[in-house]
Amino acid sequence: MSDSVPPSNRRAGERHLACFPASLERPDGEQRPSIIRDLSESGALLLVRTTKIAVGDPIKLQLYITEDPTTFRLATAKVVRVEDLAPGDAGPWLRRVGVQFDEPISMYAADVAAFHERALRLGLK
Repeated sequence: MSDSVPPSNRRAGERHLACFPASLERPDGEQRPSIIRDLSESGALLLVRTTKIAVGDPIKLQLYITEDPTTFRLATAKVVRVEDLAPGDAGPWLRRVGVQFDEPISMYAADVAAFHERALRLGLK
């Protein structure tokens, strides 16, 4: 990639388009529901309702990316992008939040691949 591409637009790893649940824990400790819009081993794009989130914030995530809806994968990340959504563009969601994982979630590579396959089956990609 060119060095002229802003860091928030650089992605390491293939992104998988999806719409699956996650729980985002803000720096103040409050957990908020979110939707995983796309996912890679290096980061994710989430749809969130919270307005109390900013670029640079450290967050914790529970990613519900397995076939078992009661099982989640944990990740820590940093917010690299926050975009307000236009009213009516994304239902109840207020913002699109890009996050970069503190460490690639390579240990969940099989879950990410299976997640991608489920998204394809559901026609989300």
